[in-house]
Amino acid sequence: MKFWIAILFTAALFSCKDQKSESNVIEKQVIKPEEAEEVVVAADVIRLDKQLLAMQTKEEMERILVANPPFFKQYLRGVAKKPMAADVDHMFGYYNNPGLRNFGKEVDSTWGDMKQFKSGLASAFQLMEYYITDFKEPKIYTIYSGLMEPDISFSDSAIVVCLDWYLGPKSSYKPNLYEYMLGRYDKPYLLPMIALGISTKFNKNNPSDETLLAEMIYYGKAHYFVERVMPDLEDSLNIGYSSKELKSIDANLPVIWGHFIDRKILFESSRKIVEQYTGEGPFVNEISNDCPGRIGRWLGWQIVRKYMITHPEVTLQELMDQKDAGKIFKESGYKPPLKPKK
Repeated sequence: MKFWIAILFTAALFSCKDQKSESNVIEKQVIKPEEAEEVVVAADVIRLDKQLLAMQTKEEMERILVANPPFFKQYLRGVAKKPMAADVDHMFGYYNNPGLRNFGKEVDSTWGDMKQFKSGLASAFQLMEYYITDFKEPKIYTIYSGLMEPDISFSDSAIVVCLDWYLGPKSSYKPNLYEYMLGRYDKPYLLPMIALGISTKFNKNNPSDETLLAEMIYYGKAHYFVERVMPDLEDSLNIGYSSKELKSIDANLPVIWGHFIDRKILFESSRKIVEQYTGEGPFVNEISNDCPGRIGRWLGWQIVRKYMITHPEVTLQELMDQKDAGKIFKESGYKPPLKPKK
């Protein structure tokens, strides 16, 4: 009986409107350093989607593959130095399919010249080059695949982006995903998703630490990386929550954080528990049906934000190199208000 009372009490708290004007969220304090403007980057975006749409013959297909070895090696998982005849035949037949060409036409009309994306990419690459010692600028290849390939594929030298994943809610074609995930597959989310993927190359952790806290801090560092290289980005586009969800989290943070503290789960290492709070899902029903999924990632981001505000001497490079999640948490001093004890 006490269990059900506790659940109902939590749900009631979540449904109440916040009466306080003061936010519980750690505010972003990031600007673009003027020195970064001097960093020279190429920000190469090779529009293979346009070339593939215009392609008419096998010879043209072969020229596209030969001229773009990083794309050929990554997309076709090629090990040869140049495409084989079978590769050319396969790709020609695939991209000559009338149904797939319809994808290409919609990509072309939706994305246009990608001028805004390219400008944002150049700015993000400038900051990655400025902050991260080992950053080597990859080339971006844009294609369409009929939603048959991953939305973004990463390697050291190339990033292949399937633009047909990011056509937005009005598109004729939508990825086969749950409704709560589809909102993230729109044009404004593409660049943050690329930055998030790049962060994994530099985001060091302790493999032996399998606690929920370690997972939260890992994701927190990733979202903070995006924040630093895209300082004008809205939080909603970084974490993939709606404005309504972010307001709900802010209003109910005492309930959310209190759940983690009361249940003493920060140092739990059960994979099931870790996934419950950091994995994909429409909500975290252990807290409330109104608490959005991946809430542990958002909390980790707040902890990292607080750590970096508390320690302004720490560089982004040093943060990404820091493997000790417990140290970041302890030295952050992160301590949002808790719900009143009954």
